[in-house]
Amino acid sequence: MNTEFHYYITGMVARAAGFTEGEARTIATAAEFVDENDVPFTIEDREGGKPYEVYISQTMNILKPKRKLMRIYPVFHFIPGDPTCDEACRRDGKMHLLNTTPGNDIATDLLRSAFKATDDIRLHRIGVASHAYADTWAHQNFVGWYDYFNNMGLDPKPDIGHADAEHHPDWIAHRWADDRLVYDEIDNTERYLGAAEYLYNEYRYHLEPRGRDAVQPWPTVDRDLREIFGRSMSGFIEYGADDRVRKYQALAPWLGEFDEDTWYKEGIVTKVRGLPDLQIGLASTFCVFKDNYYWCEGVEKESTNWFCFQEAVKVHQRDAMKLLKGRFDRMDIDLRQH
Repeated sequence: MNTEFHYYITGMVARAAGFTEGEARTIATAAEFVDENDVPFTIEDREGGKPYEVYISQTMNILKPKRKLMRIYPVFHFIPGDPTCDEACRRDGKMHLLNTTPGNDIATDLLRSAFKATDDIRLHRIGVASHAYADTWAHQNFVGWYDYFNNMGLDPKPDIGHADAEHHPDWIAHRWADDRLVYDEIDNTERYLGAAEYLYNEYRYHLEPRGRDAVQPWPTVDRDLREIFGRSMSGFIEYGADDRVRKYQALAPWLGEFDEDTWYKEGIVTKVRGLPDLQIGLASTFCVFKDNYYWCEGVEKESTNWFCFQEAVKVHQRDAMKLLKGRFDRMDIDLRQH
């Protein structure tokens, strides 16, 4: 999934389910930030305290060692589910313990545990968990590491996640074929609406007992999204994204555009050494003089959205690793913390 779902649709669904506009915007921003948070760095404490380590939740370098990929992809983007479910039926009959399946128990547990988080990071944790939960629909039938299970024909790319399928699983209102599957004709509109409905219902499951009424019933949200999506298209390019974004913004003007710099600039100041570091995937690793990072003066770091998001990422990762340990053990994979 891309920004369309993780930011705009997640925000609209959260608001419809009963979160305030501000809460929904925080959830949506955290959800999208999971994909943007791909550069590790250390933030220094001006008072001489312990430096703060950023934990990444995405990597643009799919050639990282297996151990590092396994602590990112199956945790934030390819949460393993039920390899025996109908959606996972393959023509070759193969199954995989780490196969991603929609709305699976581990993804649901992580989302539900996010609602039990402390007040300071609860909304950020809901956003992080919402990203991982929604991705189980878009990334179904792929596993989050190197494996021939992901292979789709003669494509030379590494068999990691949905690399062979390119961006087809991530485009809204898009039709494509997954020839590995018994049910091989895929319409992302139905997949994405399924993800949105389950997300809406999970939000309601937690908000209703708290006396928070829904702002819109699901059928209204479903109708609005279907009108925005329009007819699903096929091919090798993404159609209509800009037009859909304008329609999201018209329905939810309070959401605004996603800006990956906002939370960063609210809490962190960068001391450039030489030229500014490139904060773009692989390019970020090629730098002679690394910039220095500090918490902004006069700002309590624990109150910043950046800090709360980073804490949410770390707690989500810790909880996910506990839930995944049984599967890793069965595959003789040791991912113990340093």
